[in-house]
Amino acid sequence: MHRRHRSRGRSELVDYIVPFLIILCVGVIFVLLFNLWKTVFKSEPTQGAYMHIVGGTVEMKTWGTEDFFELASDALIVQGDELKTSAGAQVIVEFFDGTVMRLDGGSDVVFEEMSDDPKAPAMSLLLVDGKAWFNKVYKNSESTNIVVRGSDIVVASSGSNIFEVVNEFDESVRVLHGDSLSVDVISNDDSGKVVDTETIGVGQEIVFNDDVLARYWQHQSPSVLSALSDEFKDSSWYLWNTDEDKNPTEFVKVDSDTGTFIKVEPKKLEPPIEEEALDGESSEDSEGESVDGAEKDSETKDGDSATEKEDPKKAESAPLKKPTIASVEGLTKTNSDGFYVVTGRLATLTGTVSGAEKVIVNGFTLTKFKPGDTTWSYFANADFSLMVKGENTYEIVAVSADGTKSEPLIVKVFHDPAAAVEPATNSEGLAD
Repeated sequence: MHRRHRSRGRSELVDYIVPFLIILCVGVIFVLLFNLWKTVFKSEPTQGAYMHIVGGTVEMKTWGTEDFFELASDALIVQGDELKTSAGAQVIVEFFDGTVMRLDGGSDVVFEEMSDDPKAPAMSLLLVDGKAWFNKVYKNSESTNIVVRGSDIVVASSGSNIFEVVNEFDESVRVLHGDSLSVDVISNDDSGKVVDTETIGVGQEIVFNDDVLARYWQHQSPSVLSALSDEFKDSSWYLWNTDEDKNPTEFVKVDSDTGTFIKVEPKKLEPPIEEEALDGESSEDSEGESVDGAEKDSETKDGDSATEKEDPKKAESAPLKKPTIASVEGLTKTNSDGFYVVTGRLATLTGTVSGAEKVIVNGFTLTKFKPGDTTWSYFANADFSLMVKGENTYEIVAVSADGTKSEPLIVKVFHDPAAAVEPATNSEGLAD
């Protein structure tokens, strides 16, 4: 009797628990099936980007595949995809947060990461080749962290700005509007270590050519910041992008639920981007050309270059010589330590050269210097970190048509903004 009583109690316990176990298992299976259905049939559109082809064609390689296929119309892009644009193509990509990226012809970009985490939205892209222009302004996407990797640099934008990244023969970064951004220079020993970091502000650019990168890798920290070049501002790429920033193209995007395309009405940048002096104060040379307080090369002042310049043909055939320095911001003499002492925000270096195809100052090739010119000028602006408080060193090298480099000229400038007395100058702006 006692044994049967215990058996009946155990049976009642099993009968009581089994229904709950069945309900629990059914619930778990339902949740798993629901998540599987959502994964298979529901996309995550906010983690994607929408591509619009303005001109040319685009080839696309989806994540996990090896072959490219050509796209003839707008398409949805997800993490892991890669795009290649044809020569002369114009392509617009709008990301989940409203950030706009435009690609030039012959560009190759990999969409490595797209995260729409509300607390830290982020994107990471690999620019294998070509040009990419980013606008984080007109849809207020400044909270998104964007990282663009090139061959030897990593660009990071964490604010509201418009910027360009180029990875072609040289790598370059330019900031057109808004906040500054940082650029890490990566070591060339495959370790992935950062050897130096530069901060680029509005109206500035850095061109990372082989010579500049070599100096970074030797931990020399070259002075490479310069103003946006005139050649860049005259390019069709610049003109197309600035026009788009003012009047964005309307295009269609994929509706993730229906698979159809829907109309997009992008907001316009207010106020429009204006081409203005980079520091708000532009200085004029004697020929009326604005210096914009930035790093430029030009003819010598007061029209002297017209009479002093040799015949170009004779100059080109002249032997290559080490450049000479004539004055630094009108000063012709150094102090006892060999420094030209400058008190203002701008230091103008002028000198002479012979047999030069081009002149390079701290890795920057003077854009207005023409083959055969016998004078050169360089503008070092403290507002753009081309001259820092205290000691500054400028290395000037002349390069002949066959690539031969002259012995470098080293010019030392001491920036002393607190100096109470400035040197007297004569009517031509030179020190007495």
